[in-house]
Amino acid sequence: MKPSANVDLRRRIEQVGELPTLPHVVQKLASMIGRPNVSAEEIGALIEKDQVLSAKVLRLANSPFYGFPSRIASVAHAVVVLGLSVVKGLTLCATAFDMMKNAGMNDLWRHSLGVAITAHILGAKAGMKNPEEVFVGGLLHDIGKVVLYVKWPDVGQQITAATKDRSQSLMETEQELFAVTHADVGGWLATAWHLPTSLREPILHHHMPSAAQEAKLQTAIVHVADVLVKGLACGNPGDDLVPPLSHQAWDLVGLDAQSLSQSLAQATEEFQTIDDYL
Repeated sequence: MKPSANVDLRRRIEQVGELPTLPHVVQKLASMIGRPNVSAEEIGALIEKDQVLSAKVLRLANSPFYGFPSRIASVAHAVVVLGLSVVKGLTLCATAFDMMKNAGMNDLWRHSLGVAITAHILGAKAGMKNPEEVFVGGLLHDIGKVVLYVKWPDVGQQITAATKDRSQSLMETEQELFAVTHADVGGWLATAWHLPTSLREPILHHHMPSAAQEAKLQTAIVHVADVLVKGLACGNPGDDLVPPLSHQAWDLVGLDAQSLSQSLAQATEEFQTIDDYL
C-alpha cells in the first residue's frame, strides 16, 4: 500500500475531530471534565439533559458487573461512585453502542461488553483500586472499528473482503492495506476526546501491551481479557482468529490456574446478561 495511506486516514480522523454522531452533550462533557473545579453535580446535570443518554449511563452503572450494594439513582451519584473518567467513558460507550447498533454491529458490542466484564473481573483479582476503569477500557478498546467500518464503509469493506480472502486477522489486514489499524484509530480518537492515559493506552495498545508506557497494568488486563473473550466466543469483533497472548502481559496480570478458572467461570456466567443491555 502506498505510504500516503496512513497520512490520508489520519487526516480523515483529524478532520472529524470528534465523531460527527456524538451528541453535543458528550462534546461539552469532554471540555467540562478538564476543568479543575468541576463538580459531580455539574457533570450529572449536563448528562441528564439528554434523557436517553442519561438512562444508558445509569443502566450501565447499575449493571451486575459493578455489584454496588445500593442502586445508583442519579448520574451525579454515578460520578461520585465511579469517578469522572469512568462516567465520561460510559457516556462515550453509550454513544458508540448506538452507532454499532444502527450499523448492525451487535456482535462487536457483545464482544466489547464481554471484554469489559472480563477486564473488570481481572482488575478486581489483581487488586486494582478502581477496576471500573478497565471496564470502560474494555468497552472502548475497539472504538476504532466504529470509525473504520461505520463512518467510512469504503475502508471497512476493503478490509472485510481482504480478510476473507487471506485467512488472517482483521488487524493484520488493516496493517497490510493501510499501514494503520483500528487500534491506531482508537488511539487517535482517545487523544481527540482527551481521555486519560489509563484509557488511551489500553485502546491504542490492546494488541501490543508491551508498548504501554504508563498504564501498563490496565493495558495488560484489557489485552488478556480481549484474548480470553475471543477464545470464549462471546460476540465477534470481525474475525474468528484468537490473537496471540502476550506472555509479558499475562505475567503482569498474575493469574494462577485457580484464579484463571474462577475468572473464566464468573465471566461466562455474567455473559448471560449481555443481551439485557442490547
